[in-house]
Amino acid sequence: MDYPDKGIANWEEGRCLFSEHGYSILDIRSKAEIDQIGNFPRELPSDHLGPGRFYEVPLINADYRYNSEAGKKMMTNMEANPDFMSEVRRIFPDPQAARIIVCCSDGRNRAIQALEALDAAGYVNIVGLRGGYNMWNRTWDAKMRRRNLPGVFQEEWQHGADGGGVHATGASFENQDAFQYADWKDETEWIEVPL
Repeated sequence: MDYPDKGIANWEEGRCLFSEHGYSILDIRSKAEIDQIGNFPRELPSDHLGPGRFYEVPLINADYRYNSEAGKKMMTNMEANPDFMSEVRRIFPDPQAARIIVCCSDGRNRAIQALEALDAAGYVNIVGLRGGYNMWNRTWDAKMRRRNLPGVFQEEWQHGADGGGVHATGASFENQDAFQYADWKDETEWIEVPL
């Protein structure tokens, strides 16, 4: 197993580190982002063997608001969380013993900033989650079971009962039952956090 040593794990490797090797997941997304996009499970799965848990400590505080110029909701009012490292130290008081998977939305900008801050603070068992929460959520459901993706969707034209709604009309709606996910790549231009 070389992925903890290389400092990055994909969603499959991250699941192994979390469930079998004592790593906790540190979700560093803003509260507004977690509320809008989704969160890691609140309850641990039955096959979870280790002491790892899910923690939410935002690296950057931000609001999710409608931007009339862009014509869509966007992250605004970004500011570095001044309590980020003190909260991390409270959760993980021993930098040598802590095992942490750092996760932002896509495992890029903010995850790298947080990994650098943790490294500077002496944390040694730190791993970035490639693809972040967005790819994790595409692979694992709320009970951390593997999702059946990319999925094959088929319309049922024959049935023996009365029906109503879209499916009964025979209308072709592409992937009508498909679960919608955020793009794995976060297009937000996040601020740089001073270390």
